[in-house]
Amino acid sequence: MPKLSGLEAYARYVWPTQRLFVNVSKRCRRCILSEKYSPLEDGLCEACRKAKDQRPAIVQAEETVVGFDAFSREMLSFCSRGRDRYDALLLLSGGKDSAFVLHKMRSMYPDLRLLCLTVDNGFMSPLALENAAYTAAKIGTDLLTLRSRAGEFAKVLREAFLSLRGRGSYSVVDYADGSLIYQVGRETAQDMGIPLMIGGLSWVQLEHIAGVNGFEVPNEGPVRTFFPLAVWRANEQAIRSAVKELGLIKPGNESPLATNSSLLTAMAVVDVLNLGYCSFEPEFAQLVREGKTNRRLWLYLFEIIEYLTHTGPLKEEASQALSTLDLTLDEVVSVPQ
Repeated sequence: MPKLSGLEAYARYVWPTQRLFVNVSKRCRRCILSEKYSPLEDGLCEACRKAKDQRPAIVQAEETVVGFDAFSREMLSFCSRGRDRYDALLLLSGGKDSAFVLHKMRSMYPDLRLLCLTVDNGFMSPLALENAAYTAAKIGTDLLTLRSRAGEFAKVLREAFLSLRGRGSYSVVDYADGSLIYQVGRETAQDMGIPLMIGGLSWVQLEHIAGVNGFEVPNEGPVRTFFPLAVWRANEQAIRSAVKELGLIKPGNESPLATNSSLLTAMAVVDVLNLGYCSFEPEFAQLVREGKTNRRLWLYLFEIIEYLTHTGPLKEEASQALSTLDLTLDEVVSVPQ
């Protein structure tokens, strides 16, 4: 059985047939939400039932620009505002989204002096680190990689897993990791006299994580934080295609399952065992409802995660990942196995 990082190929070529012969939870026929998350009526989850007669205007649009004029005015106002060499600090994660954001920022605001920052939390995949260096070199921006706080990340992530108590990893573990990354970014920007930090979260992530409907997340201190993908609401497959065609990431390295944290498997498995579904599902379900990602791919991926968790292979991978935090599945799963 494949590891989580190899599941996309498995989902494309094996699972369409295998799923006909295995038991997995029923899922919304319009998006992908599991019946374990939202009861289904006539095959639809609650969110899709509410939207049944009012399909969002942005459905199927590859890119729906929201608030561009205000965003662009803000961006232009930051040009040459930095204390020294840089006006903005862009968090480069090694994934397709941050590569896409960097490319568009350089293309649309050539006078904005950018410094890329990769915060290595000690659990980044080798592909992500390789991608970040490759992308920065390809576009011609300076890149700073910080590894000095890996011990702090390990402590924060361990405590986050232990504090789950049946809650989803998305809102606890992933949130803790992201919060610390953005804190490191803001502190670095402030120390260097950089007034703006740019992140790669989507509008859906901002809504789910920060409760923000816009491109800026308010925070204390002199450094402002913008998220351009909340303005350029691009289809996920369109981002992949652009990144591939522009050569921003080495071919084959653009899958989020391959470039995400090495703890992603543990988060997904713990969720399935605690909740019956992966807590990342609502985010992708919303993207599906808005026509911004491939329904079939994510439907199959979340079905596979559920199946391989209960049959064992992903539990083994999750246990190995948790051991790097000196944890076991028994310590973080609240439902007796």
